[in-house]
Amino acid sequence: MKRSRIIALTSALALLLFSAGCTSTGSLGLLSDSETETDLGPHDSHLFHRVGPQIEGRACRHFILGIIPWGDSDLESAMKDAFKKNPSLHADGLVHVATSTSLYNFFPLYNVYTLTCTSVRGTPIRFDHSPAGKTGEQTTRKNQTP
Repeated sequence: MKRSRIIALTSALALLLFSAGCTSTGSLGLLSDSETETDLGPHDSHLFHRVGPQIEGRACRHFILGIIPWGDSDLESAMKDAFKKNPSLHADGLVHVATSTSLYNFFPLYNVYTLTCTSVRGTPIRFDHSPAGKTGEQTTRKNQTP
């Protein structure tokens, strides 16, 4: 009985030593695609509308031996994954965004394998790509000479 308890404790301790992980969370008001931002001026005000319920995306990066990376775990990649899972929305960004980043390290002493994943969850939006308050009628009047 005592021997099985020692084996169980030793196994649990070994498992803790050979794997480690942590998670951090945050929130953002608005997250938009970098390709969309080039279309919209940084100081122009733009209208947007919600195009669906909350969506979620995830992006991961892997490391082997700490020197061989593949994948991408940034926020924009996670957001694009959410858009790819919901193509019918044609979303340009997310509002009320919750983010989390997790780091998992297996055999951390030797850095054998590391996995970093970023998740985003938010309400999808689509921007009105004309500056707010400028309609076609106002633009036409502006271009006419008196």
